Parts: sequence; structure tokens; C-alpha cells
Amino acid sequence: MSKSFQIDHNRLFNNLENALKNDLASIQVEANGGRTILFVYPCDDDDEYIAEGKRRLKKENFSFIDIRKVFSEYVEEIGEDNFKEMEANFGKEVYRSENASEGTFFAFLMDKISEVLQCDKSPVLVHTGALYDMEFSNIHIMEDSRVLHAKHPLVVFYPATVEGETIKFLGRITASHYRCIVIK
Repeated sequence: MSKSFQIDHNRLFNNLENALKNDLASIQVEANGGRTILFVYPCDDDDEYIAEGKRRLKKENFSFIDIRKVFSEYVEEIGEDNFKEMEANFGKEVYRSENASEGTFFAFLMDKISEVLQCDKSPVLVHTGALYDMEFSNIHIMEDSRVLHAKHPLVVFYPATVEGETIKFLGRITASHYRCIVIK
């Protein structure tokens, strides 16, 4: 367990729990029309924060979506050989395409998020580092109409570094603050 987790986790989780107590209208105002809470914590503490999140966020109200597992399900569903062929033919558009989202990993992930929302729970995305270099980011998920019109907020566990007001996903990619409440 890292020193930063020991020092910061109570503050961050208290802030998250307080944000989740707000009604959707309040969340939407603070999140520029969005319904997402970006929960930012140090990259090295991913496993500790996820474990603590699973302990604190009760199953009757939240459902955790592990991006790594969803990606494995996606590849398994379309077939590994088919995935390799699609990746060879379409490159990173296999993950997300501006032209047609059907059949992409992004569409598959959004379907998983929708399933949780239809169960009257808040989806919680974890192991989001798996999205690195997939040609889509938190803003694409946050601006999807299913999230923007959901009855419950989406919570994104977000390993990042914070430099002033700048948040860098995995310490590399500047994150969007738009359409979300940022807990950091």
C-alpha cells in the first residue's frame, strides 16, 4: 500500500460519496450538462482505489465494469481471428470509428454501460488504463447520449497525475474536464 493512498484515500472517497449524494440536476449543473464523476487518483494506486471503491460503493446502487474484462469479452465475442483481421484492415477504428460505431469496442463498452443503467444502478468504470491508445477517451463516453440521459451518474475511476489544474491520464494524456465533476 503506497503512502499516497494511505494519506489521500479517505479525503477522495469522502468527496466522491458527497458528490454522489447530490441529485442529478445538481450534478448536471456542475458537470456542464454531463452526468459523470471523474474520480482521479495516483496511477500507482489503481488496485488500492478499486478495492476501496468496491468496499465503499454498495452493490445495490453501483455496478463495477472492468474495462480489461469487457475488452476480453469483446474479442471473445467477435472471435480473436476476426479481431486481428479487423485491426489489420481498419487499424484503430476497430476500437472506435467516427463513421460507424457498430461493431467497435466502444459500442460494445457502451452497451455494457447501458445494461447497468437499465438495472437502475450507477456504472463504475475501473481499470480504465486499458483504454490507453484506443482512439477514444473519457469525453467520448461522457458525451454518449445514453450517459447524458441516464437516471444515474457514471463514475470513472481515473488513474492520473495532477499538475495544477491539468489532469494527465496515466501521466501522459491531458484529460477533459468537460461534462464531468472532477474529484481529485
